[in-house]
Amino acid sequence: MQTQPNYIKSLDGVRAIAILLVMAFHFGIIRFGWMGVQLFFVLSGFLISSILLKEKDKPAPMGQRLKRFWIRRSLRIFPLYYIYLTVFVVICLFTAFPPGYFSDLPYLYSYTFNLTRIYNSWHESPVYTHFWSLCVEEQFYLFFPFIVFLLSRPSLKALLIAVLIAGPVFRWSFGGYLAGIGKNSFEVFDVIYWFPFSHLDAFFTGLAIPLLGLKDRIKRPEWLFIAGAALALTAGLANYFCESHGHSLPTSMGYNFGDINSYQHVWYYTVLNLCAASLLLLLVSGKSSMIGDLANRILENKVLVAIGKVSYGMYILHWVIQTQLVERWIPVSESNKYWLFLVDVPVVYGCALLSFHFIEQRFIQLKDKFTTGNTPAKASTLSTKN
Repeated sequence: MQTQPNYIKSLDGVRAIAILLVMAFHFGIIRFGWMGVQLFFVLSGFLISSILLKEKDKPAPMGQRLKRFWIRRSLRIFPLYYIYLTVFVVICLFTAFPPGYFSDLPYLYSYTFNLTRIYNSWHESPVYTHFWSLCVEEQFYLFFPFIVFLLSRPSLKALLIAVLIAGPVFRWSFGGYLAGIGKNSFEVFDVIYWFPFSHLDAFFTGLAIPLLGLKDRIKRPEWLFIAGAALALTAGLANYFCESHGHSLPTSMGYNFGDINSYQHVWYYTVLNLCAASLLLLLVSGKSSMIGDLANRILENKVLVAIGKVSYGMYILHWVIQTQLVERWIPVSESNKYWLFLVDVPVVYGCALLSFHFIEQRFIQLKDKFTTGNTPAKASTLSTKN
């Protein structure tokens, strides 16, 4: 991703937490692990909007700024993604695995695969199903630069408020429509989860931090973080005790995937977006506090930072490694899934590290040709799905 003048190491730790949550979710260890993707979306909105708002203040023509942004984004995201898809084209030609791959390939190549979830013919594949979130991000990157560059800051602030209100309204109305056409409760939740408009408020929540100057305006970000965490915890506990989830509290925390009985498809995202944004603000504010210093020390841990730097590759590779390598040797069960997960994480990390050094980094180094006056690309890996 794009490079920032000031590298914030703890954000790599945030990425590590997000990818570990997603991996644990796919391993069946924690039901709330899906919220790692939500954390990625808010982080993406913060990082990309920070970059674009700085570009907005530069005198260069908009066409030049757009070109620079999209080329740099493409160099960071496209190489590994398209190499991975192409490798499975070859595999599928000889083995017919994964099933249905060629029918989904046009959507995967065009970053529109997330839109296929609404169809009854949709099917799941651990090879590429999780790419829906990459599609959502790329769709966001396609139009968001125009919004930032064309609108004045007051207009952006008005749009920010409108999107934050419209997000849950859209999810509620879209959920009613899906139920009306015969989708069951899980399908309603999942289709909404995949749909790009469902996550606009996540990206815009990240935008709020640089656009509103919250780093300087919020003098005690630790209290905002406490409020955000308390809101998420209270909402989850209330939901857990009001609904019969069929899962223990530690594994679901009241955020079980697929429920819509208490309109979880409406409020889940808003609550998690606000909590994630309060965490990011705590980390980037630079204001010293006991909670902020502790959060930074935890997230700047060498192991978490190392994972965060290659988390894009881990996201791409983790599910196919889990299902086609790890589980083929030792089937996952309730008795072994925890220690097997501890084996899976370093295996996925090792593969992602090789990918980063032999594929991704070669293209990341080219990004400096499209930036003037920034620090070298290797100083900060600001990728949103990594």
